[in-house]
Amino acid sequence: DHESYDKILILMRHGEAKHNVFERRYAQENGTTMEEANVHGDYPVDPVLTGKGCGQMLDLSRRTATFFNNDTGLQPDLVVVSPLRRAIQSAYIAFPTHTALTSLTNTPWVCHPGCMEQANGNKSEFVSSSSELEEMFPGVDFVMFDESLVDNGDVDGVNGREKVPLFESKIDLMGRTDEFLRWIKEREERVIVVSSHATWLQSLCAFSLKYEPESKGIEMFKKGEMRSVGLKFD
Repeated sequence: DHESYDKILILMRHGEAKHNVFERRYAQENGTTMEEANVHGDYPVDPVLTGKGCGQMLDLSRRTATFFNNDTGLQPDLVVVSPLRRAIQSAYIAFPTHTALTSLTNTPWVCHPGCMEQANGNKSEFVSSSSELEEMFPGVDFVMFDESLVDNGDVDGVNGREKVPLFESKIDLMGRTDEFLRWIKEREERVIVVSSHATWLQSLCAFSLKYEPESKGIEMFKKGEMRSVGLKFD
């Protein structure tokens, strides 16, 4: 009974992106690990979805149309996306009738910097500028993302393209997902879509949420996977 919960989170991982394909091909062609592909000059920076990834999200859009609407009482009140393009693009495709340009209910879209994937030095985790993102994804609110850049000066300061990229510990990541949960609690919206990444989603489910069953919480989200979670706050 979803009405018994304080919040309903619709959690989703992005579809296959271009860096996933690049890593596989590089490893196959060079007999190396996928991680070593990151040093190659052609490694995709802030990649978008592949054709397959778009197809995965189109498949998901059929489910969202069936389960998240006025008839079920689970009409999304808010869509929260990571600043990385593959996550925003995935949400656009998975919820086509709820984007800022098409929504009849004026569903707000917020880019939350705390939803980014764990920083691991990969160029796939380098973010684009807010001006680039605003042009590609009109209607998304990038104010929080812009504010997160203040301490770093600009996007290059965050990405570290001219120096050693930022690396983030598991403890730091858990701090981000805990803070995100506190932010969600303070929001007035109840049914909230969150489009993010595998390691971030695992941290949220396995550590920040008291996920039941616990074994499901530690499972990594597959590309294009969606799960709904009911929250009750003390």
